[in-house]
Amino acid sequence: MIRKNIRGSTLIIALWSLFLLTIFAVQLGVIVRQKVTLVYRLDERDARYLIAEAGVKQAIVQLRKEDDFFAADFLGERWSDQVDTFADIRVGKGKFNVSYYYRDGEYSRTMYGMQDEESKINLNKADVEMITRLIETVTDVTLSDAQELAYCIIDWRDKDSFFQHPQFGAEDSDYTGKRNSYEAKDSDFEVIEELLLVDKMDQEIFDKLEYFVTIYGEGKVNINTASREVLMAMGINGRVVENILDFRKGADLIAGTGDDDIFLQSAMIVPQLSQVFDLNPSDLASLSNLVAAGKFTTKSENFMIRSVGELDHKKGRTTIVAVAERTGQIKYWREEI
Repeated sequence: MIRKNIRGSTLIIALWSLFLLTIFAVQLGVIVRQKVTLVYRLDERDARYLIAEAGVKQAIVQLRKEDDFFAADFLGERWSDQVDTFADIRVGKGKFNVSYYYRDGEYSRTMYGMQDEESKINLNKADVEMITRLIETVTDVTLSDAQELAYCIIDWRDKDSFFQHPQFGAEDSDYTGKRNSYEAKDSDFEVIEELLLVDKMDQEIFDKLEYFVTIYGEGKVNINTASREVLMAMGINGRVVENILDFRKGADLIAGTGDDDIFLQSAMIVPQLSQVFDLNPSDLASLSNLVAAGKFTTKSENFMIRSVGELDHKKGRTTIVAVAERTGQIKYWREEI
């Protein structure tokens, strides 16, 4: 009887041990599968990153080539819109696309290439009137709110702690009272996202504004690549802005194609435009003053590269956003997964 009980206990212990080992094996299998899946995902992420990086390198090579051909930069160049060079380019088991949205009022389209940073308003160089006009043009805020935000931007970047306007603006006291307290920077913007720290700025306004502003370059705007919104922000009469855009489009009336007309030098802007359109004395004087003040350029030195890498038959994309000088020097780099 005792022997039977011992045998029964031994059997029960063996069954429990087998049961526990089975549970352990299942759990171990789940953990292993999770780790293997994680490793695969990390491998895929690394692969996508390398593909996107290849797109950035391709763009830089193209930039350095372009400098040998033209004395001016314009939307019809190979750095700006070249499907064969930047669209669905195969790299190993994946592909990259280098592209941006060309925005011009309500009209926009995908351009395969790089975006000219000198086509934008430089936040570190523009005066308050230019920033005000841009905010009012591209957002839904009132003129008064646009002025208030513009002075906040000026106070953020200027080197002192004094208000530039008796009614508008923001200095240290406006920031130290916030939930996450900080002070006005009192120096140049280093990244565009820094705008979100500025008083009166919110995500909705930022999302509309970021496409038209930069922190790179000397502050001159490339008249061959600037959008309608940027030209309006410079204080150019709306009729003259349309003349400039129509001149650039060439005979087919489409920007970024082979027949685009080009302003070769800043000094030729007024003469070239006057040959095609009838400009009244007031428009001529206004445009001539901007040229004389050195507000325009026809040659660009900084370009934004947005390269998206993806693997064949796999979900997920990796985006690298970089800003590079024409020499190839990288000034900004951000990875988005």
